[in-house]
Amino acid sequence: MRNVLFSVIGLALLASCSVKTNEEKARELIVPDVKEHLIKPEKFDIAEFRLDSCFSDQPQNPDIIKFALNLNKIYSEYKEYTEEAERAESYMAIYEDSYGYQSAHEKLRENKYRTEMEKAQRKASAAKDKILQLYKDNKQLLVDANSGKHEFIGWVATFSFRTETAGGHDTMGGAMYFLDKDLTKIIHHVSEDDFKYLDDSNIEDIKYEFEEDLREIFKDVRP
Repeated sequence: MRNVLFSVIGLALLASCSVKTNEEKARELIVPDVKEHLIKPEKFDIAEFRLDSCFSDQPQNPDIIKFALNLNKIYSEYKEYTEEAERAESYMAIYEDSYGYQSAHEKLRENKYRTEMEKAQRKASAAKDKILQLYKDNKQLLVDANSGKHEFIGWVATFSFRTETAGGHDTMGGAMYFLDKDLTKIIHHVSEDDFKYLDDSNIEDIKYEFEEDLREIFKDVRP
């Protein structure tokens, strides 16, 4: 009986040792994916790793992250085109007819900057349309995210790592990965280059600049 008891205990210990932690499952999914994009994958080493739960009403919602990334990228383009238009307009004002006389050269320069201004304005207008369309396409997502419904939707892993450049120099990197509830697949990931677009201040600027348009989009949503 004693031998049987020890055998049962031994099997139980083996079983417990074979159960992977959530972090181990997450690492097994993420590490190969990261290495695929490295010049020297054999030099990859995780420095810090954090795994957190994702909920539908929190910023870690991967669909909210994708929306915010797209929104901020388009808004960056919108600001760039708007600044180009303003800059061209200011140059145009230098050469326009202010005193009843304008030389051929001044007229040529004025037309040049007017063309640049109008081109930039069209691009800014198109970018604005994309921003508003993005809000329309994600309207239900944003409404649900603010509904107070606290639903577990998966996991998010944020980590930093060390690797080497092609020239052999040590470098640091980082990323954010979203995983499904069962930690069996990658849903979405945010690269280090994209982190700069996760800027809440841009979102606030958009809300302020397009306030009337956004109010129209969400006019049927109860507070």
